Amino acid sequence: MFKVTSSHTFRNPSRQQIDSTTQGKTSDYSHAVSGVNQILDKNNLGISDRSKNSVIDNVNKVEKGQRSEVNAHQREALNFGRDAFVSFSKGQFKQGAVEALGSGLNGAASVFKSTYTQTPSEKKGIDPW
Repeated sequence: MFKVTSSHTFRNPSRQQIDSTTQGKTSDYSHAVSGVNQILDKNNLGISDRSKNSVIDNVNKVEKGQRSEVNAHQREALNFGRDAFVSFSKGQFKQGAVEALGSGLNGAASVFKSTYTQTPSEKKGIDPW
């Protein structure tokens, strides 16, 4: 999805933690997280502790089949929306704009993914119909 440079040195410790979590993961979600995380670090854009923890939790649960990619994107849309509200209220407009964009993109990704991605139950052979 996104070209990730193996030689990138992370400046933001939170983004480094996210990167460490995505290493060796095979899901589309973790690959997308890895690429976007690196792009945001290169542009010196931070992430709240709440969102960092949520992203790490999502990467791990998606990889284990405990959470669908659709639900992971929905959770990120909500978290980044909250972060955007907080950033805007503090006058941090650049950070807030990026978080608002992330919220919108994750919302769109959840809708797109829902059209073809199996839920964890469907992967176990449980038909929703």
